Amino acid sequence: MIAPRTAGTSRIVGGENARPNSWPWQVSLQWPGGFHFCGGTLIGRRWVLTAAHCNQEGDYFLANKVVAGAHDLSNTAESVQVVSIEAAFPHPDYNPQTYENDIMLLKLASKVTLGGTVGLACVPPAGTDYPVGTMCWSTGWGYTSVNVDGTGPIADELQQADLPLLSDSECTWNNAYKPESMICAGGEGPGEDGACKGDSGGPLVCEIDGLYHVVGVTSFGAETCSTSWPSLFARVSAFRGWISRIRRNN
Repeated sequence: MIAPRTAGTSRIVGGENARPNSWPWQVSLQWPGGFHFCGGTLIGRRWVLTAAHCNQEGDYFLANKVVAGAHDLSNTAESVQVVSIEAAFPHPDYNPQTYENDIMLLKLASKVTLGGTVGLACVPPAGTDYPVGTMCWSTGWGYTSVNVDGTGPIADELQQADLPLLSDSECTWNNAYKPESMICAGGEGPGEDGACKGDSGGPLVCEIDGLYHVVGVTSFGAETCSTSWPSLFARVSAFRGWISRIRRNN
């Protein structure tokens, strides 16, 4: 594995490029025309973990392919693996109004080949908790800034952001934050780090004993992507049983 560059601070909003292929489980979910709209995490050679809200049209899944091993989405010469999606499994209790249970599994039509640019993240055991203040990493190709009309420039190169995990009392989302099924991170203020639109579905990973655990799935944050507000992630350890059942039964 290519070691990520984790010294100092970095931002998805505002932009700092990740070291190429240092987050090898990161994938891009793309529309038929090749446009990136959500991220995802490889947790098996045929399985991608992402957000249920990336399945925005109910039974009709927007993406038709997953791109693994990418760094610069504008570079057509990159050696990437493009795999079609066989089936989508959004969580049956996903609530699009509250973003509760905002998690989904995608089964790929064929196995990815693991190597230097494509790898798997570890899924934490059920009930795993992580200490407040732990610095974890959010990655994605989402907006690097937001215009007044809600649009923004999407990143070509994969971005990374280091975000501290927050306590329940530090999370400023009040009733929107459900600690039993969500993780709250970031919110350090102007000029700091945060996830943004287009990063949805991508991973929040924490390094535990030398292994990167995918502890969260990027769910939502401030509409303006303000880094004064924390980002919220689906708490993967709360869904470990569901993840195992879907993979076992399909």
